[in-house]
Amino acid sequence: VQNLQAEIHSLRSHVAQLESQKNPRDDDADLQSLEYQVEQARAKAQLVRLNQEMIAKNREIKDLTRTVERLQKERRSMLSGTNSGRRLDKKGMPEKDCGSPEKKLPRNPGFFPDNHKDKIYQPNVFADAHISEVQQENAHLKEELEKLKLELNEERISSQAALANAEELMRRAKEELQGHIATLKVSHQKELERILCQQAIEYSTSKAAELNSKISSQETLIKYLQQQVREMQKEEGVLVISQRREAILQKEMAKLLEELKVARENQSPELKRFSCLERKIRQLETSYEEREQELQQVIQQTRYNAEVEQFRETEKWKKLALLKNQELEKFRVELDSMLDVLRQLQKQGVVITPSSSNMPENYWKI
Repeated sequence: VQNLQAEIHSLRSHVAQLESQKNPRDDDADLQSLEYQVEQARAKAQLVRLNQEMIAKNREIKDLTRTVERLQKERRSMLSGTNSGRRLDKKGMPEKDCGSPEKKLPRNPGFFPDNHKDKIYQPNVFADAHISEVQQENAHLKEELEKLKLELNEERISSQAALANAEELMRRAKEELQGHIATLKVSHQKELERILCQQAIEYSTSKAAELNSKISSQETLIKYLQQQVREMQKEEGVLVISQRREAILQKEMAKLLEELKVARENQSPELKRFSCLERKIRQLETSYEEREQELQQVIQQTRYNAEVEQFRETEKWKKLALLKNQELEKFRVELDSMLDVLRQLQKQGVVITPSSSNMPENYWKI
C-alpha cells in the first residue's frame, strides 16, 4: 500500500510539473496515459486495502470461532467432570448425594475418567441448578455471536461505504483531470493560433516582395521563350514549303523520265539531240541534288546554331534574372533594416531633416 501511495504521489507531482510547464508540444496521449496510470494506481491501492481488511476480518472471525469452540470444549469438560463426581458420590454414599446436593466434589475441568465404559447415562444430570448456568452460558454465547455478527455486518457496511467513497473520489478525480485536460487543450490551441498569427504578420511583407520578384522574372523568361517559339514556328513553315516544292519537282522528274522512255521507243533521228539534252538534264539534276544537300546541311546547321544560341540566351537571361532577384533581395533586406532603424529613431523622438536631397519632404515620412 505504501508503494502504491508513493507511486500515486509521484504521478501527481509529475502532473503538477506538466501543468507548471504548459509546453504546447505536449501530446494528449501523454495526459491520457497519466490519467490511466493514476486511475490504475488508485484502483490497485483500493483493492489492496480492501483485501487486507477482508483478510483481517476473516482472521477475526476465525479467532472468534476458535474461541467459541474452546468455550464449548471447556463447558463440555466441566459437565463431564461434574458427571464423574456425581457418579463417584453415588457409588460411595448415594443417600447423602440425594439428600444434600450442595456437598459435592469440586469440579475439575481437566478430569476425564480412564475407563469410558464407566460412563452411565443419567437423565437427571441437567435437572439440577447447573442447567441454568448452562442456559446462561448459552445465552451469553448467543449474545456474543449476535454481537460478532452485528460487528461483521457493520464492518461490511463500512467497507462497502469506503469502497463507494473511493469510487466517488476516483470519479471526481477523473472528471477534474478531464476538465483540466480540456482547458490545457484550449490553451494550447489558443497559443498555437497566436504564434501562427505572429509568424504570418512577421513574414507576410518579405514573402510578398520575394514572390513578386520571382513572378516578374518568370514573366520575362516566359515572354522570351514565346518569342523563340514563334520564330521556330516560322522556320517550320518555311521547311514545309520547301518539302512541298521538292515533292512537286520529284513528280515532274518522274513525268520527264516517262516521256524519255517513250521517245527512246520511237527511235527518231533526233535522239542524239535528246540524249544530249538528257545528259544535260542529269547534270542539272545532280547539281540540283547537291545544292539541295548543301541547303539541307545549311538549314540543319542554322537550326543547330539557333538552338545553341537560344539555349545560351536562355541561360544568360536566367542568370540575369537570378542576379536581379539576389540584388532585389539584398536591397529589400537593407531597406527593411533601414526602415526598422528609422522607426526606432522615430519612436525615440529623433527628427530626421534631409539637408541635401532632391527627394520631396513627404518621401522620408514612414
